[in-house]
Amino acid sequence: MSLIRPSAAVALALLAAALSAQQPKPQAVRRGTVAGVFTGRSGKPMARARVFLGKVIGGGGVLYSRIRLPEYPPPTVTDGGGRFQFRGLAPGRYTIVYQPAGITAPPLADFGVKSLSAFTRSILPLMRGVEIGAGEPLAARPWGTEFTLLKGHTFFGEGANMKIWNATVRKGQQGPYIEMRRGLIWEETREDGTRLKLEAWSY
Repeated sequence: MSLIRPSAAVALALLAAALSAQQPKPQAVRRGTVAGVFTGRSGKPMARARVFLGKVIGGGGVLYSRIRLPEYPPPTVTDGGGRFQFRGLAPGRYTIVYQPAGITAPPLADFGVKSLSAFTRSILPLMRGVEIGAGEPLAARPWGTEFTLLKGHTFFGEGANMKIWNATVRKGQQGPYIEMRRGLIWEETREDGTRLKLEAWSY
């Protein structure tokens, strides 16, 4: 009786199939829908704003960061009541990037945010450990060479110096607009089955 030997190609195919069967199959990423109302610090809804979900990809929000706007999900536009919805959103940590109604120039897909939590000379040098501007909103002012802090921002007093504490920051004349909370770029985690809370502080 003669033995039938499989060809080398058939043997390799059988080995690959056996190895493939032993390895666990990757889990599909669960994508969901998030919806909410985009409001200003005054509590009024932000109508017709273009809202992007960005990711902080470097710097961790301190001193210098890079923000990337993924291609998916695409930006959305709030309705007259400030309502928005994103579909196909994967779990992860996101930041707000937005443009108010009337601005149509798209922001760069990848841009830097420089020294937004760096220190500057204090307007109230005797104040230490105090939030400046919480009672009376501060007027818009330049910050560095590229950014403008919009009306309503606050600083945190450190004696002779102070730093941005809460602000809506605009990069250039057309935006984009970025939210700062306690000196850091605002981020929120979206997990399976949870909602992402979006809140703008522009006026």
